[in-house]
Amino acid sequence: MLIALVANGAVAQNKTQVANLATLGKVWGFLKYYHPSAAKGQPDWDKELVRMIPLIEQAASVKEAGMLLESWYRSLPVAQLASTPVNWAADSLDRVFTTKDIDAFKIPVPLVSEFKRLYDYHQPDTSRYITRTYRGINYDHIIHMEDDHATPAFPDRSMRLLALFRYWNTIAYFYPHRISYWNNLLPDYIDDFSQAGSAGAYQHAVRKLIHELPDSHSFIQLPGEMYYFYPFRIDYIEGKYLIGDCDDSMSVKYGYQIGDEIVSVSGKPVGERVKELLATTTGTNKLSLHRNIAGSLLKTGDTVLQVGFKRDGLVTTRQVALNSWEVYKNIPRTHEKPQWQEVEKGIWYVRFCAIRKADTLQRLFQDIRQAKSVIWDMRDYPSYQVTTQLGQYLYPDRMVVTQERNASDQYPGTFIKSPYHFTPGGKTVEVYKWPLILLVDEHTQSLSESVSSLLQLRPNTTTMGRQTAGTTGNITWFSLPGGIEVSYTGVGVTGVQNSFVQGRGVKIDVPIMLTQDALVQSRDYMLGKAIEYARSH
Repeated sequence: MLIALVANGAVAQNKTQVANLATLGKVWGFLKYYHPSAAKGQPDWDKELVRMIPLIEQAASVKEAGMLLESWYRSLPVAQLASTPVNWAADSLDRVFTTKDIDAFKIPVPLVSEFKRLYDYHQPDTSRYITRTYRGINYDHIIHMEDDHATPAFPDRSMRLLALFRYWNTIAYFYPHRISYWNNLLPDYIDDFSQAGSAGAYQHAVRKLIHELPDSHSFIQLPGEMYYFYPFRIDYIEGKYLIGDCDDSMSVKYGYQIGDEIVSVSGKPVGERVKELLATTTGTNKLSLHRNIAGSLLKTGDTVLQVGFKRDGLVTTRQVALNSWEVYKNIPRTHEKPQWQEVEKGIWYVRFCAIRKADTLQRLFQDIRQAKSVIWDMRDYPSYQVTTQLGQYLYPDRMVVTQERNASDQYPGTFIKSPYHFTPGGKTVEVYKWPLILLVDEHTQSLSESVSSLLQLRPNTTTMGRQTAGTTGNITWFSLPGGIEVSYTGVGVTGVQNSFVQGRGVKIDVPIMLTQDALVQSRDYMLGKAIEYARSH
């Protein structure tokens, strides 16, 4: 009777069952990557997990569960191992998984020894689940080739636990930044996944799980989910959620003003709404976390909602409509700002992230070649094609710009360290050598941070603004049962001279303290401060 109740997710597991399931999840993941038969999907490793779950749950003790796991391991073909141990001490290696993690598995001592032997004498072979070469292309990150189990949207209990174990192991072996608490996290989520009573509850459990990863590249795509756009941007300033930017046409039509504070959402105080989102939202640092909360603040499931705005001490409630991309992109707006312009004699302002064609860079650098100072705005996301052509206008010689850590598909849990070089193109162009003011904030993320850290390596560059998102490196996606797609940062990146550090973000020379009053008084306070700096330097 107990087994039937558990199978339907009707009761919580006791502490022993939770501990044993957590151990099963870790052992399943380790063998998936380090036993050659399991790695090849022989037998099907997802089906093996589903088969083992009820057996482990019936174990009356940790010791009995350990015996089951040992028997399971010994049922696999004997692994062919290397004749000499792996040189884990090599300078080029950085490990997020070691034999210390195996010690923490809570399995019988003989099994610990067996697993350490599998690890230390690992013989690389093909994997059914991971690769760095896909369809003839070599990638700098892991490509996951999991069975997606996309339907039904509400998977059965075993598949929900598979989702939990798959996510935990993926991050444990392939996220480039070791997380101190990850080893202890798995038991905390077994009940959430096991007892989820609907597709919505299961998806909420996934959101809670991925929020544990401090990574602003940690995204989720749910089946059939549409992305809706606000009519304004919300920023987190002085502990408040304020309208940080809004097109003039929207301001006139709906009465929104930059600096308006959001105090309620659909009748709920904003503090309560934020508390809800803190349980399912992640960020690499505090500012990027609150930026991401701001991006979800109004996404309650309704496309039209009542929002309370506070201005000059008075609170008014206005209707706010969220729009799909097809509607949003066709909303009439004021005239687009120029991609670059001379804002004062000798001071140029470049909206680099607005440039969409690489062949316009030659004209840009021709225009600014004699500038007294250039303000280079990186507070958005740039075009990849444009960024690939930028370096030749800034650096005459080949140079190291970052140190990277790329996950190994041959030795899971291991990253290969190597320098990343900028190499000038074949044609000779005039290199810009005059002062440059780099403008950044929490919207500077990923590729934008990479470009910013590159710019910092040139002489005469001053970085002004607010802390950036602290996340760069290529994104890796993989599937979870129920048609869910999730992602994480798959490449570790550190800028030369610490121009970028994961979590901290881009190094800032002149911080700009943004306040609500400053936002109200100036359309772009940060740009104004950059212009002031350019005048005096």
